[in-house]
Amino acid sequence: MHHLFYPESIAVFGVSDRPSNLASRIVGNLFRFGFRGDVFPLGSHEGEVEGRRIFTDLAQVERVPDLAVLLVPAPHIPAILDACGRKGIRHVVIESAGFTELSEDKKGLENEILSIASKWGIAFQGPNCFGVMNMENGVVLPFFGLDPGSVKTGGASFIGQSGGIYYDVSMLCSVERVGLNKLASIGNKLNLNENDFLEYLIEDAGTKVIGMYLEDFSDGRRFMELANATDKPIVLVKGNRSRESRQIAHFHTTALAGDDRTADAAMVQAGVHRVRNLREMIDGLKIFSLPPLKGANLAIVTRSGGHGVLAADSVERYGFKLTRFPKALVDKISENKAHVIGMTNPLDIGDIYDMSTYPGIVEMMLKEEGVDGVVFVSAHSAENENAQIEALIREAARMSPLYGKPVVLCMVTSRDLWFSLKEAADIPVFSDVDDALYALSWSLAHSRHQAQKGLTGPWTGGGARKNGLPGTPVIMDAGETFALLERQGLPVAAYAMADSAPEAAREAEKLGYPVAVKVASPNLLHKTEKGAVSLDLKGAKAVTQAISRMEGERYLIQKMAQPGVEVIVGGRQDREFGPVVVFGLGGIFVELLRDTSIRVAPIDSETARDMIARVKGAPVLQGFRGKPPADTEALSDILVNVSRLLAANASIRNIDINPVIVGEKGKGCTIVDAKIEVAGP
Repeated sequence: MHHLFYPESIAVFGVSDRPSNLASRIVGNLFRFGFRGDVFPLGSHEGEVEGRRIFTDLAQVERVPDLAVLLVPAPHIPAILDACGRKGIRHVVIESAGFTELSEDKKGLENEILSIASKWGIAFQGPNCFGVMNMENGVVLPFFGLDPGSVKTGGASFIGQSGGIYYDVSMLCSVERVGLNKLASIGNKLNLNENDFLEYLIEDAGTKVIGMYLEDFSDGRRFMELANATDKPIVLVKGNRSRESRQIAHFHTTALAGDDRTADAAMVQAGVHRVRNLREMIDGLKIFSLPPLKGANLAIVTRSGGHGVLAADSVERYGFKLTRFPKALVDKISENKAHVIGMTNPLDIGDIYDMSTYPGIVEMMLKEEGVDGVVFVSAHSAENENAQIEALIREAARMSPLYGKPVVLCMVTSRDLWFSLKEAADIPVFSDVDDALYALSWSLAHSRHQAQKGLTGPWTGGGARKNGLPGTPVIMDAGETFALLERQGLPVAAYAMADSAPEAAREAEKLGYPVAVKVASPNLLHKTEKGAVSLDLKGAKAVTQAISRMEGERYLIQKMAQPGVEVIVGGRQDREFGPVVVFGLGGIFVELLRDTSIRVAPIDSETARDMIARVKGAPVLQGFRGKPPADTEALSDILVNVSRLLAANASIRNIDINPVIVGEKGKGCTIVDAKIEVAGP
């Protein structure tokens, strides 16, 4: 990876002296951004570009370049890649398109490229990408022209699966004055993928925060492991939100844990800040350029009552607290006020006309132990005010790292003054206080995750299965299902299997009445609606009559469970993250409202308790309207054991335990129905 970002020499294939030639733009970027190494343009015809000779054969290049960049028609890639291998080049960027992103019938071409790369030990980026940008040394490989004056160098790095998004991010960062360090366009990620680049950037000294755009995960569990092990913030835009996994209707829980909801849960576990769009990602890069917010207590300073109201609304919306100012601070600030506006938080300083005092007010707040961060909101249009606001911005840039607390600036001004305001100092400026506080909430979440996590997550190892499990899925027999759950230490209701009504009556006598009788067909989902279950049977005659009304070949007889709260526990093998476990309250509303929590397995007891607490219906388990609290500790044990069962048995595709009856605190739980799907032969 180092040679991709820090090569001492680069060969660029596909260059010509035609003005429209794209590969020549790569050469142009390298020279404009001050790359000091050797550049070797290569093309099919002799000529000159950027004052350099265009070679027509790699053999004409005397040295072995550290890196080769290929921008030629896709069918020519194998021959050029092979020539690179013979030359001794071991790092290649394939920017050419025309592979499986265009048509699946190009799979053979991709396989040929992989074979050649393996033969020569070549690591390559792409195809169908823009390569990398390294602002530290001028390695700028996109085939679109860039102006060095418009790109600011800083600590934000980016990994993108889409070339268009890669371009957008570089432009948006330019507009927002976000300092860039390294960018990587990974395209089809046929060889090097997002995890390879993420691992490199995590160790890279110049990278302080990482933005990402992905459409899928090459290995979700590896991604989680890398993200959880670093203290660098990662802000992710994940596309393909609407692509839900196509699960058959036999499983409630798998339908409730679609691909995107699983990705959301996995990112929470790994401490990755998943955002909805590029604007939010840029806001994330901005907020993480400030010192981290380590507590929820904020001081809000505004020059308008309306701004204060909106700020206070956002404080409540995102879970912050407004610090109560101590009397000494109030008295000090009051010396400059006209005593028209009250001294509350948010603090309205609209009647302090000496704007030179603003930095001092911010500094006084930063010195307070009860203040974790300061938000300053201002709007102005007068040019004479702009100089004073710019002075405040410069002081904020000085004070924020000095006190180790974020100073978040929200400014609105005229079009003519806008960019001078943003360029006043190396500190981000927001235009909307709600956007700013939403982004600031990610900083607080990041600090909390860092304080709570271990070095690696419990999901380490056991990667996802991108192509699914082999064979046709088979739903296990009810008896096998309950036996497996019992071996796992799960509290199943006492049960027996029967092939006829007389046998069912005998087994019911052994279990003790009352009992439930169910048709043991693995393909029935809603047994009650299909008339395939009878409850609270209190004698042999009742059992016989119940079976006579059912259409089945085999029956499950169960001891009736204690009363309690019905919940659902289940899980599945996710194609990107491997085994995941799902929890939700039972009843018809779980599917309608999707009130569930999801985690990548295996999980520990603390995570299980968090899953239970996160569903909106959690108060039902905690004791609602005078009812006693439920045994959530026993329920958390079930979640842990199911997660371990999934993690330890790769052949289990889906598991649906519905319902689990949760008794009162101290009385445990009972599993009364379950279904397991396994990979067939």
